[in-house]
Amino acid sequence: MRFLIPYLATHGLRPFHRFFPDLLWRIEAEAKTAYLTFDDGPTEEITDDLLDLLAQYNAQATHFLVGQNADDHPDRTQAIVRAGHRVGNHTYTHVDPWSVPHERLQSELVRTTRRLRALTQTRVRALRPPYGRPTQGLRQWCAAQNQRMVMWDVMPGDYLKTARARRVSDFVVRHVRPGSVIVLHDNPICEDVTLPALETILSTLSAEGWTFDAL
Repeated sequence: MRFLIPYLATHGLRPFHRFFPDLLWRIEAEAKTAYLTFDDGPTEEITDDLLDLLAQYNAQATHFLVGQNADDHPDRTQAIVRAGHRVGNHTYTHVDPWSVPHERLQSELVRTTRRLRALTQTRVRALRPPYGRPTQGLRQWCAAQNQRMVMWDVMPGDYLKTARARRVSDFVVRHVRPGSVIVLHDNPICEDVTLPALETILSTLSAEGWTFDAL
């Protein structure tokens, strides 16, 4: 049971990828390249150590930032880009797309896009809906704004109350495939799980010839 949610969120969704071609689930690839993504940052508790870990393994990643967190930590937001990573839109206050009017969701997306662009001097080309909950209105907004909605191919569940670092790293190592988009979290509730899990993921997969790139 401990792997039920990660297993369903990973393998249970794979058959449906083809029905939503506008959503990015995985990069078609044969080489051992995976795409690490981190939701919810930047944070005082995790971001600095996260960047240090990625640098140790020459790994690039995509960070889906909450606009309010970016405003609270502008230096960390800029450090992410200086390190060669990319940033994406994760709304301004991490609202639930299934529970708020589309007008509010759109307002948060626009606000976050503008703040990230101003802070990093880069274009925002990717978006991940909070809680992984896309809507038709959100898909239409992405198409109009040229922001690709990014979902995932491997979801190890580092945010779950029952998560343990070894379980998370083992799940990723077992289920990653060439081109996988892996979702982890830059969130203080995951601090004791995500960082040690990431170190194991990077060391194990790097030794097996995997590389990590940004979307």
